[in-house]
Amino acid sequence: MENKKYINQQVEDTFKSLDAIEKVDVNHFFKHKILQKLDAEKVEKQSVFSWFTPQLQLATLSVVLLLNLGTIFYAFNNSDKSANSNSSIEAFAKEYSLQSDSSSILN
Repeated sequence: MENKKYINQQVEDTFKSLDAIEKVDVNHFFKHKILQKLDAEKVEKQSVFSWFTPQLQLATLSVVLLLNLGTIFYAFNNSDKSANSNSSIEAFAKEYSLQSDSSSILN
């Protein structure tokens, strides 16, 4: 019973102390100032590809396209030599036993 009275007294003392707390008047710019300080302290993370600017992207794309066009031009200009290359491909296949006369998969 003594313990219950002690707990009730503690609860009442706590509520009295809460009633004694006065409202604090704060400058209405307080929140704005704090947010500005936080923004000033914030460290911005650098992007990994920040150096890969749109100009560099365009230059890279043009180089890749030029290489592809050069490859296609080279491939179609050497089409007259395809008869010679076919015979060399057949010789290569025959040398390494890549040609098979049977239809067996295990050959």
